[in-house]
Amino acid sequence: MNQITIKKTNLFDSKKFFTIRNNPQNRKNSLNSSKIKIKDHNEWFNKNYKNKYYFTCYRGKLKIGYVRGDLIGDTIAISIALDNKNQNKNIGTECLKLFEKKINHNCILVAKIKKKNLISIRFFEKNGFSELYCKKDISTYYKIKNNSANFYLNAIYEIEKVRNKNNINWMNILRIAFKNSPKETSKVFRQIHFSDSKINNLTKKLL
Repeated sequence: MNQITIKKTNLFDSKKFFTIRNNPQNRKNSLNSSKIKIKDHNEWFNKNYKNKYYFTCYRGKLKIGYVRGDLIGDTIAISIALDNKNQNKNIGTECLKLFEKKINHNCILVAKIKKKNLISIRFFEKNGFSELYCKKDISTYYKIKNNSANFYLNAIYEIEKVRNKNNINWMNILRIAFKNSPKETSKVFRQIHFSDSKINNLTKKLL
């Protein structure tokens, strides 16, 4: 499969947006299911395409859809749509992940979905969104985007990887020591075991 990428939306993406927004299946699942007139689309697109979080999705060099986010205070209202040929292939998930990487501040991502639109509900739940509330058959899903937390979690993950490698190094040292001087190594190992036991007993006082 060709590489999936997203690029900042530009004026030449208007036709692709219009085609996808007017797709009968997309209109059926959209909050506004009415057919969109080209005049209304052009007015909307020209007003919004420069927004910071409007992106066009690509599969290789082909435009296949869009992910757009409207910034409202500390929330970003998300809409994602692909053409028919690229739906149900996990491409939407890839596009959403790329979109989230473009957000460099803490915020709340929000998606409004028709209650009957089970495909979209499953999609957002799969990607870490939870239902906030449902009103008039419209469900609002949210996801907290915390870049600070991600930074620390990634750091912990990297430390964990290094520690795992270091544990292997310690085991290799132990093998070499027992192979070359088993009696002396055994004495040292007993002392280490004794100290570890003492530390475990002391830590129980903190529980």
